[in-house]
Amino acid sequence: MIVGNSKQRGVTLIELLVCVALVAVLASLAMPSVITYIKQDRVDSNVHLLNSAYQFARSEAVKREQTVKLVKQNSQWLVNTMVDGKEATLRTFTIEHESIYVGLVDREVRSTGELNQVSNILVSDNDNSTLDYRLCILKSGQSWIGEAAENCA
Repeated sequence: MIVGNSKQRGVTLIELLVCVALVAVLASLAMPSVITYIKQDRVDSNVHLLNSAYQFARSEAVKREQTVKLVKQNSQWLVNTMVDGKEATLRTFTIEHESIYVGLVDREVRSTGELNQVSNILVSDNDNSTLDYRLCILKSGQSWIGEAAENCA
C-alpha cells in the first residue's frame, strides 16, 4: 500500500448520488410522453387489427363465393361462414385492452365483396391526449381508416 501522493480510483458516494439524481429527473421528465405513446399505440394497433379482420372477411367471401358474416359478440368480432353445412368461425378480432372502445356492429359480406350496410366503426380510448380513429366501410366493400373527427361520408 502506498501512502502519500497516490491517485484514487473509482467514484465517491456523492458522485454516485448526483448521477442517480440526474437519471431520476430525466426519467420523470420523459415518463408522460412515454405513457402517451403507449396509449396511442394501443388505439393504432386495435384499428389496424380491426381493418385486417374486415379485409380477411371480404377476401374469404370472394374466395369462397359465399356470404361471410361479421358477428359482434361481447368485445369480439367473429368472422363466420358456412363450412360443410355448419357455421364456422374463421377468425376473431378481440379488443386488446380494456381501455379501448370499439363500436362493433353485425355485418354481412356478400360473395361479391359488397356489404349489406355502410359501416362507421369508432375506435377510441376516451383520452384527449390520443388520436381516435374510424374504420369506414362503404356498401361496395371499399374501406379506409380515418381520424375520428372526420366523418366517413
